[in-house]
Amino acid sequence: MTHPRLSARSAPFLSSGTLRELSEAARAAGTGQVLDELWTARRFLDGTPAAVAVLDAELRYLYLNNTLAEFNGLPVEEHLGRPMPEVIPGSGPSAEVAREVMRTGRPQTVVFDGRVPVDTVDVPRWWLGAFHRLEGEDGEILGVAAVVMEVTEGIRQRESLRRAQERLELLEETAVRVGGTLDAAEACRALTGLLVPRFADYAAVDVLDPEGTHRAPATPVPVRLRRMAVAAAPGMPAPLTPATRSGEVIFHQASSSMSQVLTGHKPMVLNRPDDDAVRQLAPTPQRLERYRALELHSAAYLPLMVGGEPVGAVMVGRRADSPEFTPDEVDLLELLTSRAATGIGHALRYTHEHETVLEMQRAFLATPHIPGPGVEIASRYLPAGRGAEVGGDWFDAVALPCGRTLLVVGDVMGHGVRAAAAMSEYRSLLRALALQGLAPDRLLAEADRTAHALDLDRVATCVLALLDPAAELAVLATAGHVPPLLVRPGTAPELADLPVGPPLGTGSGGYAARHCPLPPGSVLLAYTDGLVERRGQDIDAGLAALTATPIAAGHALPDVLDTVLDGLAPANSEDDVTLLAARTQ
Repeated sequence: MTHPRLSARSAPFLSSGTLRELSEAARAAGTGQVLDELWTARRFLDGTPAAVAVLDAELRYLYLNNTLAEFNGLPVEEHLGRPMPEVIPGSGPSAEVAREVMRTGRPQTVVFDGRVPVDTVDVPRWWLGAFHRLEGEDGEILGVAAVVMEVTEGIRQRESLRRAQERLELLEETAVRVGGTLDAAEACRALTGLLVPRFADYAAVDVLDPEGTHRAPATPVPVRLRRMAVAAAPGMPAPLTPATRSGEVIFHQASSSMSQVLTGHKPMVLNRPDDDAVRQLAPTPQRLERYRALELHSAAYLPLMVGGEPVGAVMVGRRADSPEFTPDEVDLLELLTSRAATGIGHALRYTHEHETVLEMQRAFLATPHIPGPGVEIASRYLPAGRGAEVGGDWFDAVALPCGRTLLVVGDVMGHGVRAAAAMSEYRSLLRALALQGLAPDRLLAEADRTAHALDLDRVATCVLALLDPAAELAVLATAGHVPPLLVRPGTAPELADLPVGPPLGTGSGGYAARHCPLPPGSVLLAYTDGLVERRGQDIDAGLAALTATPIAAGHALPDVLDTVLDGLAPANSEDDVTLLAARTQ
């Protein structure tokens, strides 16, 4: 295979003035068409806003227009006859493309970046270059022609759109990960997981603590915050990973960055502060050496604002060889933490309410329950799983005259503080009515009438079991509640067949009782619907599973409860589960 030979000609093109003179002379002689066309082509090349160059086989400039000369910052005359790499240092990539085009004969279009000498600001620029090989009539390679257009603005716009898209995706990810949970600690861990290692080598989230500083002060003062989450990038010194523990209480001095961010509601950035600044801005004076051991050289503090008030703040740090924080990065971090603050604020409010309700409920259920003679009881309470609201379940055992015992298991509809408060009202009401000696059906009717008259804003279901061991009898009545399970000696478990009345608080009335034999050693198990009800499943399936549970009347009551919970209670229930077991003697 033969290759085209390289031309040895390298004389620069004729000047525009010379071409013009030749064209005028030829036109006067009547033979100027060819020269006219050449003159027109030259005027086009000279005047086009695109940068145009013709290089010989040694990449020496034979021709370039003023546009390219201005880009390069040198007159046209200082280019001609000189190799492109010599005239423009840093043009190596373009020279390589030109050589490849000459070698293969295949045109190439490439985008390249760089800077030009005339730029007063050191910012990158981009060009689109088209290269093609020039050949003579006999096929010899004359050189290469290049046409270059600046595309900086288009690329910057595309880059801006790309960054905007990435920012939207990041904000969406933040909303989903941080806002997708009602557990405050989990929400804060999701935020530190977004920040490390993507934006920082170390991140921590501190929140206002209801047991300490529950509201941000108006002026910088010492504050007591709770560290909810901390994350460190790979490579952090092992003894210092993490530098603090989640759940740790941290006292920030008045001059600390965190205190100033909470009162000023604005980010604070510390790029390579000196020891005096760190000593003043650290949470405590003792933390200076800790920060130095971590090799943290830059930090940014950002408030978590909800409704114009801070609920906490985020600290992100960079160490070792990581760069300092730029203004653009701080702007993005501020936007990200602003989006995360909403989810964290909701989770903090929910967590506080959840814990308050749980403590209320546990306090009520912890009240001593003393049954009458001949009755043994055991109980269990399982709060709803993480992410679910605590409900209004309760149970009670009331010793009555004549050796009788009233068992109560109920469930206030709804969740949260108001449901827990309503639960305490129903519990107290039923206990008071029980001491009047009313039969279960009349007791429910009176409780329904009273609750309706008091305009309690929550209705409740409940089941009553009046046990009389001496008579070997139980009198049962229900207000919209799941039926109790009866386990008599020598028989299989069965659900009590009860007429179901309406929930308490409706004012509807209409309750009936059922007398059930209860020989000595019988077990009665009352429970709330969280035990047998599942999303997407008929409750009858849960009730059937309960009756099939392998329990016997002779089993110890704690073992009975364990067997039932092991077989039926889900690991992460959407509702509370309450059980009360009683055995007659």
